[in-house]
Amino acid sequence: MKNDSAASEVLTAGIESVPADVLTNTKKEFALPEGNSKWFFGTSGKTTFIGAAIFLLAICFLDSFTPVKVIPAYVKHILVSCLIYAILALGLNFVSGYIGQTSLGHAAFFGIGAYGTAVLMKYSGMNFWLTIPVAACIAALAALPLAASALRVKGSFLVVITYGFGEVLRYVAINTDSLGGSSGIPGIKVPTIFGIKMSKIGPTGKEGYLILCFLIVALLAFFMNRIEKSRTGYAFAAIREDEIAAVAMGIHTKYYKILAFVISAFICSIAGSIQVAYSSFVSPELLTSTQSILILTMVIVGGRRSIKGAILGAGLMTILPEILHSLKDAIGLSFDPWYILYGLILVIVMRVRPQGFWGNSSDA
Repeated sequence: MKNDSAASEVLTAGIESVPADVLTNTKKEFALPEGNSKWFFGTSGKTTFIGAAIFLLAICFLDSFTPVKVIPAYVKHILVSCLIYAILALGLNFVSGYIGQTSLGHAAFFGIGAYGTAVLMKYSGMNFWLTIPVAACIAALAALPLAASALRVKGSFLVVITYGFGEVLRYVAINTDSLGGSSGIPGIKVPTIFGIKMSKIGPTGKEGYLILCFLIVALLAFFMNRIEKSRTGYAFAAIREDEIAAVAMGIHTKYYKILAFVISAFICSIAGSIQVAYSSFVSPELLTSTQSILILTMVIVGGRRSIKGAILGAGLMTILPEILHSLKDAIGLSFDPWYILYGLILVIVMRVRPQGFWGNSSDA
């Protein structure tokens, strides 16, 4: 009866005006997956962070103390790619995980961040670190039309709209001379930190990017964990589980949907800025629908609404193709086994564990 009373108070007053203790009594209805909340704040979370940091530092600088290179530069390159995709997967998780919408246009925000940083650095001489928030704000503004669409449609209709949005931006990039056309923009300057070029940090020049990406992923995990346990997180959960009921509770669903899209675009743009700094090059290939599908696959395979799942999905979908491509060259296969395994992974996940490898059973 106590819970019924609390629920009635929520229905009457609306989520923004409800005391925190009332929300606590009703949070079971909209609870996020168990384990996420302690992963980055509890003892296990701190242990995970410290262990990952030590492991990363060992990978980065072990070669500095050995006569031969123990960890090839190629392995470090793959790890940088994993972390960049982890940022993208975490960003998409705000839309596909927290509010339950499916987007096939998030490569567009990845590209906006990359092109924004490239243009600002090359044509205006802006410092790389300043271009990151500027490009991210541009991406957040660009997300508003998509967010407006999400207020009216969902499901397959929203998928088509987001797909079209990404394709429009790709064709704009291809046909705009100032953006380099189909060739893109080469020759982006390597960023510096405390007067040291990022490419000069560590034995292979990739260590600086590894540390930067790791810190961003850690900060995002911290931020997302706080969101999950906040009023905003419970509002996201209510919208995802039953939008009509959320409206009846007084939750401003339009506001929270727009907020999710804006935050998601902002985060994905950061990944784009890092990508262009790392590769010193940007092209329309970053904006393809294939990229959007890959990012969505990472979230689905790892587990929607799961911080660990998004990171795991990014790692699996980045490392596995590299292993299989090497296997193909080693044994002389006439076809690429990755595409077969890619399809099998999706079929198996959808049939056996639809909530993803690290998702919650309630998402199935």
